[in-house]
Amino acid sequence: MAMVCPQCAGSFEQRLQCPRCEVRLIFQEGTAPPVVGGHPVAPPGWQQTAWGRVLIGLVLAQGLYHGMLHLVSAGVVASQQVDQKEFWASLAGFLLLQGMQVVSLILGGLLAGAGQRQAAVYGAVLGVWNGVLVTVVQPESIERFNAVAIYGLPLLHAAVGALSAWVGSVIWRPLSPASVRGSSRVLAKVARREGPPWFSGPVRWPRVIMGTGVAVAGALWASVILDRVVQLSGYALSPASMHQAQLVTWEIMALAILAGGALAGAATRNGMMQGLAVGVCTAIVLVALRMAAPHAPTFLMLAVSMFAPVALGVLGGGFGGQLYPPLPPARSRSVTAP
Repeated sequence: MAMVCPQCAGSFEQRLQCPRCEVRLIFQEGTAPPVVGGHPVAPPGWQQTAWGRVLIGLVLAQGLYHGMLHLVSAGVVASQQVDQKEFWASLAGFLLLQGMQVVSLILGGLLAGAGQRQAAVYGAVLGVWNGVLVTVVQPESIERFNAVAIYGLPLLHAAVGALSAWVGSVIWRPLSPASVRGSSRVLAKVARREGPPWFSGPVRWPRVIMGTGVAVAGALWASVILDRVVQLSGYALSPASMHQAQLVTWEIMALAILAGGALAGAATRNGMMQGLAVGVCTAIVLVALRMAAPHAPTFLMLAVSMFAPVALGVLGGGFGGQLYPPLPPARSRSVTAP
């Protein structure tokens, strides 16, 4: 049975008196708290648990989103230049609404994934619940619900939440306990990542070619994929407006580029370098196709086609390298002659 000292909270077996404090030990049921440096260490609070991190990130994301939403609505009402319903129904209002959701979710995902080893899982759960709440708790001024918003928004938020939580775990590394031999003290040190830097090392061109193919195919056939999904669902997943259809098409393109970068960076030590190569190749192909189109593209369309694939490719490559790390090399057994 465990006997605990009432002064130093140390746990001792088969003793009646504390060897350090020289006081009588008392019996305590259950497991005694760990002792670090002669002082008891309190167990981690609910904030450090998985559901606690998800809840804190969800409260932060929802609070920021609704705060920005009310702030923009107040600005529209104060300007008296456009009606509030007309503003939210326009393309600029719809894009601003989606941008506020993404920005608030990114900040919540960074907080949920900071210092966590399974940050991507926490971020995905956070994104699903954030998408569900955004879909349910929508103001009446926003356009009506449909099946695309109900089913697609949680999945999109899950991808954004997983990616932002992974970035948070990369910026704020998880702590790992390291015991010092010969001492009862336990020190916490930052777990160092072994391997070359992110943007160094050889580029695996077969993976880059496969990732570029996935990214380019998704970017070019995004509208075809959306039409095919609508047809297979019996037109139950039809977008509510042209603005929503255009936004869903852009989201499919972004997810395809992320998937291409993740495919190139999986099982590699320089995932971001692989994703950068995929992003550059995808940007070159998209810009060349835009320039070869019958209608001259705008400067904004060219800028988006140049820089968006690079950024999404780097994020996807880093995420794929962390999600599927490379296997350690197998040690060859040396055969010794008798």
